[in-house]
This record gives sequence, structure tokens and C-alpha cells, in this order.
Amino acid sequence: MCLGIPARLVAGDTGHPDLVLAEVGGVPRAVNVGLLDERPGPGDWILIHMGFALSAMTADEARDALAALGAEREAADREADALQAAMDAAAHAAQQAMAQGAMAQGALAQDARAQDARAAEAAGGIS
Repeated sequence: MCLGIPARLVAGDTGHPDLVLAEVGGVPRAVNVGLLDERPGPGDWILIHMGFALSAMTADEARDALAALGAEREAADREADALQAAMDAAAHAAQQAMAQGAMAQGALAQDARAQDARAAEAAGGIS
């Protein structure tokens, strides 16, 4: 699957016949427009992939595409947040289980010491 990104041309003359300067997410980038039938001008919107303009697009098409990309990013962010929350919960549960296990071991050791003390006391009283 290929992902095309809308970009708005900011400069048509870069010193190379196939290159223009387009703004992608607020960052100016050189884009090759040699694959297009007609050369776009400053202010025009294009769909780019890997530095090449694949097609010209209207401002409405660009707005729709950017909105769809924003929705995808928001969904990915929500998914990443949910995964992080699940990992945090699992780590917390593991820490609690280890702490409870350590407390149980301590209680068992204390019981064993008490039994040993009672056995030693009983053995001392028999002699």
C-alpha cells in the first residue's frame, strides 16, 4: 500500500525543470513534478509519494485527505495509549504479585522458625 500526502506548492522555480518547492506539514520540500501532464504553479495542491507528484488535486480534495490522515493518526495514538495503559497495568499487577509472594514467604519462614522453637523447647523439656 502506498501513501500519498497532499502538499501545496510554494515555489515553481527551483533551477531544475522537474522540481518545485512544496510545503508538506509546514516543511518545504523539493518535489519532482516530471510525472504530471501539466506543471502546477505556486498555490496548487499535489499528491506526493516518495518525493514525486503523482497527481494534481483541488483544495477540497487536499483538505479531505489531510482530515483522513489526521483521523488515522488520532486512531493510532489512541491505540498506542491503550496498549501503554495495558502494559502499565500488567507491570503493576506483577509488582503486587511479587510483593505478596515475598510477604507469604516471610510468613512461612516465621512459622517455620516458630515450629523449630517449639520443637527445640519440647526436646529440651523431655531430657
